[in-house]
Amino acid sequence: MQISWRTRLVGAACLAAASLTPPSTAHAATIALCHAGLITLGSFDQLIKEMRASNRDEPKDIDALVARARKGGPEFFSSQIIIQEEQSGSGTFDLRRTHGLSGARSYRNVTAWACEAADYPIVYFVGFRVREIADGTITASREKDIVNVISLKALDPELNKHLRVKLQDRDEILCRDLAEGCVDRIYYDRE
Repeated sequence: MQISWRTRLVGAACLAAASLTPPSTAHAATIALCHAGLITLGSFDQLIKEMRASNRDEPKDIDALVARARKGGPEFFSSQIIIQEEQSGSGTFDLRRTHGLSGARSYRNVTAWACEAADYPIVYFVGFRVREIADGTITASREKDIVNVISLKALDPELNKHLRVKLQDRDEILCRDLAEGCVDRIYYDRE
C-alpha cells in the first residue's frame, strides 16, 4: 500500500502539534505556542532577487544580508530565529517578506494563530521545533520544514533575562542570549 503525500503531510502536521506539549518537569515552563506550520521556503537567491526588485530595502542592507548568508553557510536561510517585539501589521509584513515566509513555495497551518498583542514579544523558529523550555533555556530540534512561534511574555517580557537556545540532539548552543543574537549559521533578526 502506497501512502499519498497528503496523508503524509497531515500525519506530519499532527505529529508537529502533538510534540509541542512540554514535558512535565518541575522547572519546565509551559510553551505558549502562538502558531505551528509546515513550510517549504523558496531559494535564498530568489528572495534576494525579489528584494532588489521591490525597492523597499536599501541595497547596502541587501548586500549585508548576502554577506551574512555566505558567512552562515548552507543552513543559514533554512535556520531562522526571529524576535518580533510588538504586534504590528506592517512590521509583520516586512518580517515575513524579508525572511521568505510570505514567498514560501508552500505553507500549511498546523494550528491557528493564537497570540494577541498582550503575548508579545514573540519568537519565530523557522526550521526548528521547540521541544522544551527549562532553566532559562529553550531547547529545539532541527526540522527544516517546521515553523513554531512562541510567546516570550511569561519567559522574558523585557528581553533581558539572557534566554539561551540550544539544539536538543547535540546539546549545542545556538543563541547564548536570545535577545542579542545567534551563531552565524542562523538567520537571526530582532524586529
